[in-house]
Amino acid sequence: MAPTPLGASAAGLGATAARLPDSAAGFVRTASRPAAGRGDAEGLEVAYSTAGGPPTAAATVELLADGTAAPAALDAALAEALRPGPVRRMREAGRFTVAVRGKGAASAPPLFCAETEGRYGRERVAGLVCAGRASGALLRIRVTMPARQPPPGDARAFVEAVAVSLSGPASAAAAATRPG
Repeated sequence: MAPTPLGASAAGLGATAARLPDSAAGFVRTASRPAAGRGDAEGLEVAYSTAGGPPTAAATVELLADGTAAPAALDAALAEALRPGPVRRMREAGRFTVAVRGKGAASAPPLFCAETEGRYGRERVAGLVCAGRASGALLRIRVTMPARQPPPGDARAFVEAVAVSLSGPASAAAAATRPG
């Protein structure tokens, strides 16, 4: 287990992943595996979906041994999410940051996020893509769900819960803020 330049190792990534919530904002943790295109030592991917009936919203939390700065990582993750497919058309709908608030969270770095919207075939979809740093690892979060009212899950609340779980002994909820 060689450490990365940031100090994250496979054991460190596993320990960080173990701090992720079993459930948050209507999403339930379902599976963990090596991140796509990477080995165990380079990244872990944790899947979530909405509970109760068929999953209608899905989220992926990636912890990567990668030194990319969070804003650049958001741009790369957003480019992946917006890449058109045969039946997929997505666009960016806005950006915001998630700052963790609470005891012990003063030094927690923010998450940089972008809302997405578009279509998968005939289905209108909404999403959220975020990137930040957690325990020396690159954190990337992607949430996708049908765009309907009420939404099948609360993407922002999910991202905030993940941010709090990885920030240490934070005792209050995270707060989403829009740039001025």
